[in-house]
Amino acid sequence: MKKIILFACLLLLVSVNPLHSEAASYSKKIKQDFTMYDKSKKKYTVSVRSSKATCHKATSNDIWWIKGKDELCSGKFVLYLNGKSTNYKYTYTKSNPYVFSTTDAKTSAILKNKTGYPVVFSLTNKETYSFINLKTYTISNKKLVKQSNTLISYGVKPKMNGNLVQVPIYDNGGYGFGYVFNDFTVSNTKWIDERSHDYISQDPNSKRYKNGMSEMKKYQSSLSYFVK
Repeated sequence: MKKIILFACLLLLVSVNPLHSEAASYSKKIKQDFTMYDKSKKKYTVSVRSSKATCHKATSNDIWWIKGKDELCSGKFVLYLNGKSTNYKYTYTKSNPYVFSTTDAKTSAILKNKTGYPVVFSLTNKETYSFINLKTYTISNKKLVKQSNTLISYGVKPKMNGNLVQVPIYDNGGYGFGYVFNDFTVSNTKWIDERSHDYISQDPNSKRYKNGMSEMKKYQSSLSYFVK
């Protein structure tokens, strides 16, 4: 009899305290507005909208996000320009959610520009714990235009100076490891690769590697700082 009672208690304990808690989902209408400019500094509003998204707060199962703070949403999303729907429509899923994050680097938004006139909007997806992928859009001839190539950035969202964007990555691809800062310029439908500033070394104690670490800290701490 004692064995039967003990077994019943264990079943009750498991049912009350599941090993993996499921996040509470809820429906949400989404409308986020972002102000950006074209080359002539004319102001536009880019909106991310979903008439009915399914969202939940990040849990311990959402390993790339901050538990209880980051909000993950799935559903059909559309980009709008000045209140009018564009052809840019995306479906987000639980494995690839649209994210409202407490960390700016993980959130879809305009790219910060030293000039004070943001000219690029990005839809951001997390590729790994450290790397983010950015689909980018500019305004040309009063239309929202998507660049054909994406930007991959390490840890932080890249920033701009006019039409130049500087994108940091951490490279450990074989011949060494360290930070690389890639410069691109935007030309309507694509990013043009201009130059790279690399601090690759096979020795983490080398001056070159340490300089790369220092440059990354400066890059993160100031909007006006760009590696040269």
